[in-house]
Amino acid sequence: MSAPRTGRRSGPASAQDGVRTERILAAERRIGYVAHALDDLVAIPGTRSRIGLDPIIGLIPFVGDIVTSLVAMWIVLEAARFRLPGIVMVRMILNATFDFVFGLVPFLGDLFDLGFKANTRNLELFHEHAVDPGADTSGSWAFVAGIAAIFVAITWLGFQLLARLIAAVFGG
Repeated sequence: MSAPRTGRRSGPASAQDGVRTERILAAERRIGYVAHALDDLVAIPGTRSRIGLDPIIGLIPFVGDIVTSLVAMWIVLEAARFRLPGIVMVRMILNATFDFVFGLVPFLGDLFDLGFKANTRNLELFHEHAVDPGADTSGSWAFVAGIAAIFVAITWLGFQLLARLIAAVFGG
């Protein structure tokens, strides 16, 4: 039988495991408090949905999105202290980046914030991978690969459209 992938020894929990667990729980409480405030602070009457400060602050053009993105990046930096797998950190950064980029679109970006809830997603990733360092990362790999494929496709499409425009303008 092979050793567990977590790097921990088998057998009874050590004092170091207890310190690690307390450290993880304290970070999870901090991240959870911020994620809840940004994504799920108040229930929307008559629905199952909740709204946080992110879409509300995001109504302030550009400045609101910068402020909430700085807080979202704090969540990512807090998670990075626990040496989560690199691909999980990339996924967390992408979640925060999408929240920022789509949030820049007036009103539609705020609607996006209502459904995407990047901070809650990052809290879930933190919990999964900080508690179990050997947790499966295939979902994060698939997410990042899908985003990379979309980026390549959009870039290719952009070059194709640019080439056709140049050909139409210069008659080539």
